[in-house]
Amino acid sequence: MQIAPLTAMGMNSSMAPNNTTYDSAQTAAESAKFAEMLRDVQRKADTAAQADHVVNEAAMSQRDKELKEACKGFEAMFLSMMYKQMRATVPENKLFGESNGQKIFMDMRDNELMKTVADSGGLGLADLMYRQLSPQVNGPAEGQKK
Repeated sequence: MQIAPLTAMGMNSSMAPNNTTYDSAQTAAESAKFAEMLRDVQRKADTAAQADHVVNEAAMSQRDKELKEACKGFEAMFLSMMYKQMRATVPENKLFGESNGQKIFMDMRDNELMKTVADSGGLGLADLMYRQLSPQVNGPAEGQKK
């Protein structure tokens, strides 16, 4: 699933007409920054698919697939919560403020970004959890291959 950045016109249709130049410049800058972050994460995801990650190399049994997905999902949720707390430390724009729509959009964008980061290897938390839980799910022989 790819997320296309919003265009300047798409974000500013509800804004006041006297701030359109500033808003469009700010939106264009944010879109370019987000597009660059997304390209970087997608490049890392492509590299991780070919890399030597335990989660990507594990056996393909149904229970094993479910465990891998659960580990990746937990890492994505953890990263999303951490990113949300980091964003909360950034002061809100006092001059123009942020609408509820913008806050919801940023939250959804951050969640998808962190899911992609987790799928590409993230912090390695999913790998560690998989190694720890695999013997309990698959039995001791399969869980200690690496």
